[in-house]
Amino acid sequence: MIYRLIKDLDDADIPLILSVYKQPSISQFISIDAENYWKYITSTGNVYFYKIYKDDVLLATIHLELVDCVLYMSVVVFPEYQKQGIATTILKDIQAGKTGLDFNKIQVSIDEKNTASLKLFESAGFICVNKDEELLEYEYSKS
Repeated sequence: MIYRLIKDLDDADIPLILSVYKQPSISQFISIDAENYWKYITSTGNVYFYKIYKDDVLLATIHLELVDCVLYMSVVVFPEYQKQGIATTILKDIQAGKTGLDFNKIQVSIDEKNTASLKLFESAGFICVNKDEELLEYEYSKS
């Protein structure tokens, strides 16, 4: 997997990413304010948005925010590439420090109806630490 950081508002892949994020299978679990989101991720020092490629094909994205050694993240694997182990590989890469970010914990918030994500994060060693209405907060601690 190749990780490429979005650094500017003119990134050529933004229209494709937006079209994927609007698909019902994605938009039911994640939504962004397209007018402000890209400015936020390209101008905020502790925010990182990676496009993930395999063989020059964009397969997935990750949004990372590092606050006080806690890495908050979300992963979106494009629908046509789901159930191929891509998210598992991404999580292993993040846990192994492939992004170069210094963290002690990783936290994710998952909609309780998103059973695929719940299974993914639990199998990667994340534990549920809180429930807030329909969102479950999962955490992974470095050992």
